[in-house]
Amino acid sequence: MSGAEAAAGRPEAAAVLVTGASGFVGGVVARHLLTAGYSVRAAYRRAQPPPHLQALAAAGAETGSEIVRGDLERPEDRRRLLAGCDAVIHSAALASDWGPYALFRRLNQELTVALVEDAEAAGCTSFVFISSGSVAGFGRHVFSDETGPYYPLFSNYARTKLAAEQAVLARNTEAFKTTAIRPTNVYGPGDTTTYYRIFDALERGLMGTVAGGRALNALIYVEDLARAVRAALERPESGGEVFTVSGGELVTWRELLDYMAGLLGVPAPRRNVPLPLAYAAAYTVSGLYRLFLPRKVPPFTRYRIAHVANDYHFSIEKSRRLLGFCPRVLWPEGLRRTAEAYRRDKAAGWRP
Repeated sequence: MSGAEAAAGRPEAAAVLVTGASGFVGGVVARHLLTAGYSVRAAYRRAQPPPHLQALAAAGAETGSEIVRGDLERPEDRRRLLAGCDAVIHSAALASDWGPYALFRRLNQELTVALVEDAEAAGCTSFVFISSGSVAGFGRHVFSDETGPYYPLFSNYARTKLAAEQAVLARNTEAFKTTAIRPTNVYGPGDTTTYYRIFDALERGLMGTVAGGRALNALIYVEDLARAVRAALERPESGGEVFTVSGGELVTWRELLDYMAGLLGVPAPRRNVPLPLAYAAAYTVSGLYRLFLPRKVPPFTRYRIAHVANDYHFSIEKSRRLLGFCPRVLWPEGLRRTAEAYRRDKAAGWRP
């Protein structure tokens, strides 16, 4: 999307609330919108804002951007955060493959419903919900699109994200445009949750593959995701629609891990676990954790095994056609940037 196109799509002095801005995705989306000239209200719940939000507040003086602490579960905080905003990017969520359904329902589904209702009542004109590619379930996904196929969901995260997505899209009107973005596997500098941990496991010789690593992975560089979110915010064609967003590349886990090991200068992983054994171990370990360590997350679960053992690749044709989305950072360059950031952050004290 060109600068002229962005300026044409952006309302004058538009103010955007970005929830979950203290997190990886929300923080990058907030920074991207600020750079594009939006007045950003970056919401966080922690006792103190992380460094990237403090930097955002300092950089946002010219656009009237600010960081604001608030608890989205409190109606008075939601109203305060929404006051004066034209649009909402809802990134906050409980993202995990482990935990009780009631907690996920409360934080991912019920909170989203309350926020979208309050946003419409506050006079917002656009609401973009960041959902997840996992709502399609894990099965054979090769050039799958928004119409399917869909597979059974056995993750409380995916179940509640899908329910929230449906609730958001149901509220779409001409006066209140709602959109859902389904990112696949998001990565990039600062991704301490997933790809930093994979780099760390490679360095320590702990990484392996399931079923030979032959399954396809679907990566989306975080800055590209932010561009897609911005396009959904600006384009009227996005109203009432769901978009899967990825890099659109065909790459297997084996290829990724070999390349990542090469970036670090360590041997590529050769340990492999056959799929039946991986599932059996996941069931056993998960059962033991439920019985004896219910508050801790197991090292591997059925969700994680299914994620890496099944082809996970999606068409981005709809995003290209309606959002004008075209990935700019393909996986070799994106992982190179991520590896450089991982080294810097590890030298500065990051630990898994």
